[in-house]
Amino acid sequence: MNKQGIGAVLLFAGIVLYGMIHIGTIMHLPDVTIWSNQWGRYLQAAFETGGIIGLVLAILLFITGVTLLLPRPLADFSKGRVMKEIRERNREFDEKYGNQNN
Repeated sequence: MNKQGIGAVLLFAGIVLYGMIHIGTIMHLPDVTIWSNQWGRYLQAAFETGGIIGLVLAILLFITGVTLLLPRPLADFSKGRVMKEIRERNREFDEKYGNQNN
């Protein structure tokens, strides 16, 4: 399986896991007796249902999947390869057709 296939599987797994954790947390949210704490009622409900580890894992799977799905030209752009290629093609065009700005 290639990099993009693994990325798609991880992204989908993260979304499904987050959805399952979210449903359980929302169902338990009315039973949370703490109205204000440091993290909020949603994370308190996730903690009480035992879903905090799954929530963190879902977010990590999602981020990893998105990172693997990023196209290669985006990585090349950050390394300056794309700009170098654009400058080279611009120079070749100027040599072939001349500089029209004069």
